[in-house]
Amino acid sequence: MPRPDPRVDPDSVPPSSAATSSVVERSVERVVVSKLTAKEASEGAASAPVPAPVTSEDPRITEIEPLVKGNDWRGVARVLGELDATGKLPPNLGLVAAVAHNETSKDANDDARALAIRCTASLLGMKEDSEVVRVLARRLLRKNPASELRLRERPAPPAKTSALIVLAMLVVGGGLGWFLSSPWFARVLHALRL
Repeated sequence: MPRPDPRVDPDSVPPSSAATSSVVERSVERVVVSKLTAKEASEGAASAPVPAPVTSEDPRITEIEPLVKGNDWRGVARVLGELDATGKLPPNLGLVAAVAHNETSKDANDDARALAIRCTASLLGMKEDSEVVRVLARRLLRKNPASELRLRERPAPPAKTSALIVLAMLVVGGGLGWFLSSPWFARVLHALRL
């Protein structure tokens, strides 16, 4: 019995003889092999258009940049305006304004949170009621509990005060060491044992 030709297209009509009816039909899959070299693949990738970076031409960004760097959120809030007027800001500046107003308030600011949600939704191109938008906006407005303690902002004592503290500790430590090594301390210990 002759074997079927594997080069025949699988969609071609099989022979209609009775002898081939007992033969199990086999399908031959075609595999197309791409013979691109690495050089051609990299040239094809290099010719693809690269999207330009997103930039903002708003002059207020250059004005608030040093304020953000210096952690001056009151100055940022002053430059960008009150929360009532932030609806006129673009979403990127609105988000910065929401963070600034949230940082300057003692407790969580509900108006700043609503503004942050609106601006985040606009920047991400999502709906305001999306859980992703809500979580990201709240994470941006989260306050650091360590900064509320204000321990890092407490100034160090003057150099003279630090020197006096070190000198006093040396005198006390030396005096205590001298007393513990003296015969008087041995007498006190001997008296306590009786």
